[in-house]
Amino acid sequence: MTTPTLEEKCTQLQLMSAPAWLAAWGARHPEQHAAVRAALEALVDHELARRTERAIAARIQAAKFVQVQTADTFDFEYNASTRKLRHRYLNLCATDLVAEGVGALFVGDPGLGTTHLARALGYAQCQRGHRVLFTTLAALVNRLGAAEATKSLHHALKTFQHPGVLVIDEVGYVALRQPESHLLFQVISLRHDRQKPTVITTNRIPSEWNQVFTDNAVAHAILDRLAERAEVFHLEGKSYRETHRRPAPKAPPP
Repeated sequence: MTTPTLEEKCTQLQLMSAPAWLAAWGARHPEQHAAVRAALEALVDHELARRTERAIAARIQAAKFVQVQTADTFDFEYNASTRKLRHRYLNLCATDLVAEGVGALFVGDPGLGTTHLARALGYAQCQRGHRVLFTTLAALVNRLGAAEATKSLHHALKTFQHPGVLVIDEVGYVALRQPESHLLFQVISLRHDRQKPTVITTNRIPSEWNQVFTDNAVAHAILDRLAERAEVFHLEGKSYRETHRRPAPKAPPP
């Protein structure tokens, strides 16, 4: 990729008359042209970097991660399963999920890091300039159920349809009733049709999803759409929180 010129950077900042002005000024002051151009380029680079940082911060806040977690802070050396997935996961983090239309499915019991990995993947996509939304499954179906009751379902569906990457946490912790299963199916189906990546964390292996969704056909349809364009990661072992629990502080002697 070629480095953009000063004129192109000015256009990025919507300084539309700057390129013509620079050319005219340089023709009148050739002896100062190089020094002034270098100073202007430093100023423009600073402003572009500032705007990029602000835009990334805004996307991270809009993603509603609850807690920001990155791949750098994940302990891949924790056990055999996390060591095994490290290379493949980091490659996925370095991928533009929106451009490739690739999602992810993290399967594992609580405390193994599925949520951390999903958040970190979403965070990486915020860095790439994509809109990301993080939600638990319970929050998603509650929002859609309330919208359906007030006849605003179409608008609510757009909330989960529009983000470049949608992260749905805690699938499988609570069994869904048939209406809730159908609401989730609408979200997954809309995103699948538009080739928008969805990232899922679940404590249930795919063969157990019929225990999560009341309607077996809906369970199969959701899983089929997710699995078509998703990397699947299995985490196994003891809970990280359990094995790294801090001892309670001792009470001071009386």
